[in-house]
Amino acid sequence: MDTPGDTTDTADDTADAQDRADAPTGGTTAAWELPAQPRAAAAARALTARILHDWRVADPDDADDIVLIVDELVTNAVLHGAAPIRLRLRLHGRSLTGEVTDARPAGPPPAPAGVPVSNEAGRGLMLVAALSTRYGTRPHRPPHGPAGKTIWFSRLLNPGDGHRPATARP
Repeated sequence: MDTPGDTTDTADDTADAQDRADAPTGGTTAAWELPAQPRAAAAARALTARILHDWRVADPDDADDIVLIVDELVTNAVLHGAAPIRLRLRLHGRSLTGEVTDARPAGPPPAPAGVPVSNEAGRGLMLVAALSTRYGTRPHRPPHGPAGKTIWFSRLLNPGDGHRPATARP
C-alpha cells in the first residue's frame, strides 16, 4: 500500500496496473505536453479544470482537489524533473487517474521532517497523498523507452448528482 512519501509501485498497485492496461480500451483520456517552465502549472490547472467540466465532473470538491493534485505534480516536474513534461488524465466510470511524466529518472525529493507550518515548500506529495485514493511513481528505463518517471494518482469521484459520466447527456 502506498503511504505518504512512498514513491514506488508496489504489489498492492495491481488495480493501478490494471487501469493502465485498460487505458486504450476503456474510459475517456486527455493528454498534453507542457513546457518545463513555471507557467506549466497554470496551464495544467486550466486544462484540467476545462476537461473535468467537459467530462461533467460536477462535484466542486472533486474538481478542486484534482486541479490541486495536478498543480502539485506539474510543479514538482518543473522544479525537480526534466523536459518533456506530459500530463495525462483518464476518466473511467467514477475513477479518475492522472499521470505527470518527465524525463528525469529520479523521483521527487522526500518532504523534510518537521516542515514548519509557515513553510510553503515541501508539502506537495503530502497534499497528493491526502487528496488522492492512491498515488505512486513508475520509473521508465531504456530499452523500453526513454529514461524518466511517471508520478500517478487515482481518485474515486463522489457518486450521485455530483458526477455524471462523460457519456451521459441531459
